[in-house]
Amino acid sequence: MAPFWQTRPLAAMTTEQWESLCDHCGRCCLVKLEDEDTGDIFTTRVVCAQYDIACGRCGEYARRFEKVADCINLTPENVGSIPWLPETCAYRRLH
Repeated sequence: MAPFWQTRPLAAMTTEQWESLCDHCGRCCLVKLEDEDTGDIFTTRVVCAQYDIACGRCGEYARRFEKVADCINLTPENVGSIPWLPETCAYRRLH
């Protein structure tokens, strides 16, 4: 039997399936800066204060949007429009 991500469209995945795609690399938790003139996005080497480097996960995942005002909620609907996701990101690869 094929894995669910090969047979189920992103929009049809359960929350648990969607969340399980993440490999917790933390690259989406790196602070990014956008050049106002060109729109270019620069990824810094600074990670969000809530990211727990030791365990590779957000330390406040359930409350991340309360704790970090600009935390991005990655969803099947918006993942295709977020240009800074790394090419290795499962969300991006499956979109």
